[in-house]
Amino acid sequence: MAKNGKKVGGWKGSATVLLGKGTFQRGRGGFREAQQEGETGRGKMERKYEKIAKDDESVEGRERRLYEASVTGSVNSLKRLIAKDPLTLARAAVTCFNETPLHVAAMLGHLDFASYLLTHKPDMTRALDLRGRSPLHLASANGYVEMVNILLSSNPDACLIRDEDGRMPLHLAVMKGEVEVTRMLVGARPQVTRYKLDQGETILHSAVKQNRLGALKLLVELAGEVEFVNSKDDYGNTVLHTATALKQYETAKYLVERPEMEVNAVNGNGFTALDIIQHTPRDLKGMEIRESLVKAGALSSRNIPALPGKGHQLMGESGITMVIENPQLYPPPPPPAAVPTEAKTSTPLRGREKKIHENKKEWTMKKRDALMVAATLIAGMAFQAAVNPPGGVWGEEKRPVMVRRC
Repeated sequence: MAKNGKKVGGWKGSATVLLGKGTFQRGRGGFREAQQEGETGRGKMERKYEKIAKDDESVEGRERRLYEASVTGSVNSLKRLIAKDPLTLARAAVTCFNETPLHVAAMLGHLDFASYLLTHKPDMTRALDLRGRSPLHLASANGYVEMVNILLSSNPDACLIRDEDGRMPLHLAVMKGEVEVTRMLVGARPQVTRYKLDQGETILHSAVKQNRLGALKLLVELAGEVEFVNSKDDYGNTVLHTATALKQYETAKYLVERPEMEVNAVNGNGFTALDIIQHTPRDLKGMEIRESLVKAGALSSRNIPALPGKGHQLMGESGITMVIENPQLYPPPPPPAAVPTEAKTSTPLRGREKKIHENKKEWTMKKRDALMVAATLIAGMAFQAAVNPPGGVWGEEKRPVMVRRC
C-alpha cells in the first residue's frame, strides 16, 4: 500500500495509517490483555469441567445421573452407568429411601427403562417408598396396563404387598376406576379380592365408596360368590347398605338385581337397606332407590317378625312372604347375675339412691329460682318502658304529639 510515496505494508501499517501510531500501540496492549483474559477464562472453564467430571465419578454423582435417567427414561444413560459401575443399581436399592429408579419409571410409564432395570435388578419390584408403596402400586394407580404387565411378569406376588394404609395395588386400581388393570391383578392372584382393610371393608366396599360401578361389576363377575358379594364390614354394612346410604342409584339398582345379593341383610344397628333410605332426606334419587328395593322384595326391619327357629318371616309391601336366616350380628348378652335380697336393701345402695334423689331436687330448685329472676327482670324492663317511653313519644309537657294529617 502506498501513501505519499511511502509504502506501508501489512496489517500493522494499515492500522498505523488509519488509527495513528499511538493508537496502535495502545490497541496492541489491549489485544494482549484480551488474550490473557481469554486464557484465564478458559482455565476457569477447564477447572469447572474437571470438577464436574470428578463429581460425576463420585457415588453421589452417579446416583444423581441415575435419577435423571429414570426421569427421562434414557436407557442409554442407564447402560453407561452400569458399564462404569456394575453395582450402581445395588447401591441405589440400598440408598434410595424415598423411591427407587423403578418407582420413577413406573410412575412415569417408561416401559423400556423399567424392562432394562428388571433384567439387572428383578428384586426391585419389592422395594417400597416412604408410604410403603411398591412400583406396582404406582403403575396400577396410573392405569399403565403395559407397565403392570411387565411388573407382574417379573414378580406376580407384588400384587399382595400392602402400603402403610393397608391397601394393595388392587385397591388403588379400583379406587381410580382402572378396570383393565383390575382384571390383570385379579387374574394374577385371585385371592387379593378376599383381603379386608382395617375397618373390615372389602374391595367391593372400596369400589362403592368411590362410585366405581365398572370396577364393581367386574369384581362381582370375577368372584361373584354369595358370601363375597354379601360381605360385611366391622359395622355390619354390606355394599348394598353403603350404596343406599350414599344414594348411588345405579349401583343400588345393579346390586338388587344380582341373584347373590341379600336385599334384607341387617347391619349392626339392626337396619336393612330399606330402613336406611327411609331415614335419609327425601329426594328423587332416594325415591328411585326405594322403588328399586321394594320391587326386589326389600323390607323394613320392623316387618321382619321373629320365628321360633333360627329365621325371620318376611312380609313385604308387595305381599311376598319368605323366611331368611336370622342374622346373628353379635352374640346374645349373658343373663344377669342373681342379686341377693340383702344386697338390694343394703345401706350403701340406699344411701347412694338417696343422694342422687337429693341432687336432682336441688338442681330443680336452682333452675326454678333462675327462671324467676329472669322473669322478674323482663317484667321490670317492660314496666319501665311503659312509664318512661323513649324520646319523641311524649312532648315536653307530657302531652301526646299529634301528627299533622295531609
